[in-house]
Amino acid sequence: MRITIVILALLVIAPLSASSQDKQGAFIAFDREVHEFGEMATDKLPEGKIRFQIFNQGNAPLVLSSVRACCGTVVNDYTRHPIAPSDTGFVEVQFRIIPQPHRIRRTVTVQSNAGNRQTAILRIQGEVVEPKGDITLQD
Repeated sequence: MRITIVILALLVIAPLSASSQDKQGAFIAFDREVHEFGEMATDKLPEGKIRFQIFNQGNAPLVLSSVRACCGTVVNDYTRHPIAPSDTGFVEVQFRIIPQPHRIRRTVTVQSNAGNRQTAILRIQGEVVEPKGDITLQD
């Protein structure tokens, strides 16, 4: 009887202590992981400058050790000091959107000391299309 109670207690306590240990350290989260431009007309292109917010949902400082962008995208700035628990940081990137029809698929790789994932990929996507004008028929 006593062994049964001890085993039941361990079965209840073990998952609780494991889940509390999962939250130890820095935990990274973003305001969004995909920035979707959607369709953009060649004559009405937005500025190619994007700012992602980073949240530290853990209980230890979050340190961004590396932020890299691909294919013509430049990392303008990012939070270089440790991000305190419950605080926010940022990553700001910039790129040129060419005014001709094409797909946009860019990535930004963020490496950190986060316990939930040390490497995160942020995506930027959309499509540049010809403007949709009114078609008028002449007789």
